[in-house]
Amino acid sequence: MYLKLALRNVKRSARDYVIYFITIVLIVMLMYSFLALAFSTDITSMSENMSILTTGITGLSVVVTLISSFIVSYAVRFILGQRKKEFAAYELLGMEIGSIQKLFLIENTVIGTAAFLAGISLGTELAGILTQIVKNIFDAPHSYHASFSIRALVLTILFFMLMYGTGMVRAVHIIRREKIVDLLYDSRKNEVISRQKHSSLQLVLVICSVLAIIAGMFLIRKGLSIQTNTAWGYLIGATALLLAGVYEIYRCFPVMLITFAKRKKRILYSKCNLFYFGQIGHRIQSCGRVIAITAILFTLSLAAMFIGLVMGAGYKANMKASYPYDAGVAIDAPLTRSSFDGLISFVDEKCPVQKEIIYYLYDANGYSADALALSDYNTLRSILGFKKTELPDDQYLVHCDTWTYTEDIKTALKTRPKITLAGVSLENPQGRIYEEAMEQYRMAGTNGYVLVVPDHVAKKLPANKIRLVMQLENGGIPELRSEIHGYLNSEQWRPKLQAGAVLPEHVTMGVTVQAWGISNSLTGFTSISFCGLYLSIIFILLSCTVLAFEQLSALDHNRRSYQSLDRIGVSEEMQRKLIHRELSTFFLIPLILPSVVIFVLMVGAQTLYGAYILQKGLIPFYGFITISVFAMIYLVYYEAAYSLFKRNIL
Repeated sequence: MYLKLALRNVKRSARDYVIYFITIVLIVMLMYSFLALAFSTDITSMSENMSILTTGITGLSVVVTLISSFIVSYAVRFILGQRKKEFAAYELLGMEIGSIQKLFLIENTVIGTAAFLAGISLGTELAGILTQIVKNIFDAPHSYHASFSIRALVLTILFFMLMYGTGMVRAVHIIRREKIVDLLYDSRKNEVISRQKHSSLQLVLVICSVLAIIAGMFLIRKGLSIQTNTAWGYLIGATALLLAGVYEIYRCFPVMLITFAKRKKRILYSKCNLFYFGQIGHRIQSCGRVIAITAILFTLSLAAMFIGLVMGAGYKANMKASYPYDAGVAIDAPLTRSSFDGLISFVDEKCPVQKEIIYYLYDANGYSADALALSDYNTLRSILGFKKTELPDDQYLVHCDTWTYTEDIKTALKTRPKITLAGVSLENPQGRIYEEAMEQYRMAGTNGYVLVVPDHVAKKLPANKIRLVMQLENGGIPELRSEIHGYLNSEQWRPKLQAGAVLPEHVTMGVTVQAWGISNSLTGFTSISFCGLYLSIIFILLSCTVLAFEQLSALDHNRRSYQSLDRIGVSEEMQRKLIHRELSTFFLIPLILPSVVIFVLMVGAQTLYGAYILQKGLIPFYGFITISVFAMIYLVYYEAAYSLFKRNIL
């Protein structure tokens, strides 16, 4: 009997469970798919450091479970609120409290099982897509197939039982403590609405909040410029000021706007604006805290997703440009070429050296760029598979693989085509700029570009930076980097200074190994991007759930309000427009802060870090991806809330 009654109740109350069901399905889908990705042997075998991804996703799944348990409890409380009269009727008919609890548990077990199975089914498909994306990142052969993992399934079941069990325990507690009279007349109780502050006090609070945000930004700037532990104090204080300022602005500013609009009589009494402002003002006052907290969570989620995707994509974009050579050593000191003979022999024992070049970067006095001899430049080009170039004795060219500098260099070449080095005048009449990736912050330059000059000019310039590039059999191995570091820091290596040269006080030394760089860069890219994506999507889902349930929690009040409109002759079409307008406004308010922050982040990231990402338009592209993912999730919850709200009201 209880099972039949529970199934009938599930069908009858399906509308109340729509958002709840969607949330559970999406959480299970994401949790299983990311865990399946983390435990996939195809993925973990791609890099020795791929365990970072497994550890990160597993740890985040624990956090997701704990946070989701609170959201499930919140959703269960909403559903119980919608069915209090039904439970009161059961008690009046003689059903015991324990039986009502059993009935509710059976209902939720049916819904939870259905949601879990749907989530696992969708998660299996999504895991296959995620695995394919990771293999594509590593340029590994791949084809789509659904990914199933026993370990991921077992962990997902454990996390789901913890998350779902918390909500059921709370439901049993609520049902047990409620009296029949409270169940019957709870919907008629007045809502507890916080006392509205005076408009002048609200203005003062908004001004103070803005000042707090500005002070927080200054503290962040100060903290980032300090190299000691004192910086943490500045950053913690800045975070507190920013959160407090944002929270109070959201609590006061919307109310101020509503108050201001109500003073404009022409606006207030136009069409149904009086009713609309009353509805919005009521919702802002009754759930202003939830709106403020939701806005902050949306902001953090979008920022985490955007930063994770951009940082990861930046690794990917810069990878080949950062590691174009099989192995290289860069030392900013005036050493002799023979200093590297022992190192080349050492590397040759580990990985056969097919070709090597030892060359200098010369000081171009009076210019911000280093100079590189034409013969050395052409040897580097041949190692990288580029076509060699020719250069007359009285000319030079510029090589710049950093796209943000290209336009400035072109402008400079037009206004100042001639340069003078070591008393020799050189020109670039055709404005020649080569842009192939040659790693120009370490190996073929130090500022993102280099001046390529004839050999006879280069020999007259100071050679204070020496470089070694090696072409290895099969590209080398990742372990070679640490072995080269070990050799250079051992007593085996005995470098020699050029005649008459003085060793600088601080010597900069760098070692690059392409196999190591690609493996670790891709691992870092995958870990940062996927962990950021996982956590931010979960936060967006949970925030949308809270926002939808908060709007639907006042269904009884709204139903009575719209019934009053119906009695005075307002058409059903106008009521539909008002419902759409009310929900649109309620869902739009929390988007104001995230929209501003994501725009500032995109502009700031492009301005500050665009020069370091060697792919044009990458930051705006991933900003668009972030906004698109958020918009899709937001629209799903808006449509679900709108449909449920409209059906209950009309």
